Amino acid sequence: MDVIPGVTNGGRLAAEAPQGEYLLVPHGDHLLGNARADWLPSTADWLADRLQLTDW
Repeated sequence: MDVIPGVTNGGRLAAEAPQGEYLLVPHGDHLLGNARADWLPSTADWLADRLQLTDW
């Protein structure tokens, strides 16, 4: 059985995490596979920025 976790605590967890940010994709399915183009490019840029690897 695949239990899909909810997002009810996501905002609170992001607020409590140092430098945490919360991205909600309301139309996304489990693992956001149906909305990949809506979140993946900006998330990859965000991660690269956080890792200070933006000059590749």
